[in-house]
Amino acid sequence: MTHDNPFLQALLAEPDDDTLRLAMADWLDEHDQPARAEFIRVQIELARSVADRNRRWKLELRQRDLLMAHDTEWVSPLAQVLGCKPGQWGGWVFRRGFVEYFRLPVHALVTHGARLARLTPMRELNLDCDSCGSWSLKDLWQQPWLRAVTHLYGLELHPSTAEDMLNCPYLTGLRVLESRWKDLSKPLRQRFVKRFGHALPPSDERT
Repeated sequence: MTHDNPFLQALLAEPDDDTLRLAMADWLDEHDQPARAEFIRVQIELARSVADRNRRWKLELRQRDLLMAHDTEWVSPLAQVLGCKPGQWGGWVFRRGFVEYFRLPVHALVTHGARLARLTPMRELNLDCDSCGSWSLKDLWQQPWLRAVTHLYGLELHPSTAEDMLNCPYLTGLRVLESRWKDLSKPLRQRFVKRFGHALPPSDERT
């Protein structure tokens, strides 16, 4: 499946719509990719909370088996963008059939994020900030693909970082922010809450 696939383009525009994901599963079935189609359907059913414990157990086993058999193949386009060798863990997790969670260094997101966002819905970012400087964070907030991001983890929220996030026009879909923050003045916290609402952690010690 290439980035110009119309089903993929529709999904990237409306990532919350499971109907589009199921339509893509049908398309994959018709194009000799039944395992990927099944995986999408299995993950969507699991995401909808399966009340029957036996059914859920069978779905979880099937999800595991499909991933073990096909993970390297399915993440190959992402691995190529990131320069990962085949089978090398890239810090990604599938949600409802597609990679949506990434744990990556900030510089990798700045460098490769736009290309990744053309291949899969990038919704959850766990930032590896150990080696990132303020320059790379400033560059991160300039990425238009951040519009799709709903969850942001691993951020050290200092006053300058908070100001840069407040000035970012793209963090419009942020629902969850899990970070450490300190030394934010009361006016800055108020501005942050007004912009991001419940996305702001309530205390200095929240992780």
